[in-house]
Amino acid sequence: MSEELDFEATMAELERIVGALDREELDLDEALRLFEDGVGHVRRANRLLEDVRGRIEELIEASSEEVRTVELAVEVSDEENANAD
Repeated sequence: MSEELDFEATMAELERIVGALDREELDLDEALRLFEDGVGHVRRANRLLEDVRGRIEELIEASSEEVRTVELAVEVSDEENANAD
């Protein structure tokens, strides 16, 4: 449950950062700091999603004799992809 809250908090902070970068007149240093923070939040969200994926795979493996991989689709906007690079 705490991972879910961490993910939600991470996404909320990322949305706040994106909003600030979109709306505010920022000097270059502040904009760069916010961008770096945003990249960190994207990486954290990806790690949390990978952890959940691993747990799901473990549960599937434990519940059946054969391992089945379930593809989970995560939609990422072009903007988020650009920020993650």
